Amino acid sequence: MALTNNYMADDAFLTAQEVINLAFTNKNTDPELINKEILVLTEIAHIKEELGEEFFIHLKDAFTAGTQSTDETALMNNWIKPCLAWFTRFELILEIQNQSTSSGIVHNMPEFAGVVNATELNVYKQDTYRKAKVMLSAMMKFLEDNTSSFPEYANASSSCVDGKTAGVNKNHGFIIY
Repeated sequence: MALTNNYMADDAFLTAQEVINLAFTNKNTDPELINKEILVLTEIAHIKEELGEEFFIHLKDAFTAGTQSTDETALMNNWIKPCLAWFTRFELILEIQNQSTSSGIVHNMPEFAGVVNATELNVYKQDTYRKAKVMLSAMMKFLEDNTSSFPEYANASSSCVDGKTAGVNKNHGFIIY
């Protein structure tokens, strides 16, 4: 029997360098901070449910096999990758500021920089999350306006209400029934 839902075995939709180019001001950010696991985790946590599992898996399969349509390529380059870049930045903020060592958690602090306080860090995280949500909302509007170009998405969303599981809403870590 074949494995199903083995997302960690799939390639991520974007690379670490693409995340840096799309969502980071500092283009010298070390791409080693952004590993495959964080990229796939971001996909699962932030866009899989919104796209619908059927369409998400279709895109994974199509891009892995190189059989994606022109419209799917446009969706990926113009919407999914920028959206994922902002969500990945959100997921990485603490990892970039802090580092776990055998001595515990330490702050990464370059010679001419200072560590922000908890309030400033929260404002930064919330602003990054807001930008990601704005991009996600615009991407979903684009999909809804162009369902004829994405039949797998149209089929998946027909069983949902507003592209979400009926009666369930997820908002920044809170699940509301």
